Amino acid sequence: MPSEQSFQDRVQRSGELRAAVALFSPAYAPPDPLFTLAALTAAIDAAAAQNANVDAMRVPYQDPTYDRNALVKTIGPLVTQSLAYVKSNTGWAIRHEAVKKAADKVRGVRPSSEKPLNPEPDKKSRESGERSFVEIAGFLKAYNDRIEGLGNYEPPDSKIAIDALNDLWTALDAFNKAIPLATQALADAIADRQNSFNGPTGLKFVFDGVKGSVKGQYGQASLQYKAISGMRW
Repeated sequence: MPSEQSFQDRVQRSGELRAAVALFSPAYAPPDPLFTLAALTAAIDAAAAQNANVDAMRVPYQDPTYDRNALVKTIGPLVTQSLAYVKSNTGWAIRHEAVKKAADKVRGVRPSSEKPLNPEPDKKSRESGERSFVEIAGFLKAYNDRIEGLGNYEPPDSKIAIDALNDLWTALDAFNKAIPLATQALADAIADRQNSFNGPTGLKFVFDGVKGSVKGQYGQASLQYKAISGMRW
C-alpha cells in the first residue's frame, strides 16, 4: 500500500509534468481529449481533493480510537480498587467470589489451568489482549450491576462509586458505537482516493496518457519528450 507521502508526491509530480508540457512550443495538442492539459489539471485537482478527504476522515477515527484506548487503561485499576473495597467489608464476604469473577472478566484475568503435556500444534487460543472493546464494555456493565446489587456500596473514593463506574461504561459504549462508523468513513475515503489515483480514468491514466501523447506529437528523440520522459509515476 502506498504511503501517505507517496500520494502527495504523485500529485506533485503530476503538477510538474503539467507545468513542463504547458511551456512546449509548438503548443501541446493531443488528439484525445482525455489527455489534454485541462484533463490533467482536473485529475490532479480530484486526486488532491481525495488526499484532503482522507486526512479529514482520519481525524474522527484516530482521536476517538486513542481516547478509547486511554479510557480502557483506566478501567482495570479502578475495578481492582473497587473489588478491594468490596473485600474489605466482611458483610459482603458471601458475594465476594461472584464480584471477583465479574471483575476478572473486566480486567482480562483468566483462571490458571494446567497446560496439556502434548498440546495440539494447530490449536491456538485467543490472547487476552485480543478481547474486543465491546466485550470489555459488556463485562464492565455486568460488574457494575453486580456491585450495585450489593446494597450500601458507597466507597469514600468517588472514582469507584457506582455513578463513576457507570459513566465509564457509558463513555466506552459511546466510543464502541461511534468508532465503527468513523472506520467505515475512513475506509470509503481511502477507496475513493485509490480510484482517483489508479482508477480507469484516474490520475495515473491521464499522467501516462499525456506522456504518451507528447511522445506521439513531438517524437521520441525530441527535446520536448526528453524533458518529461524521466518523470516517473
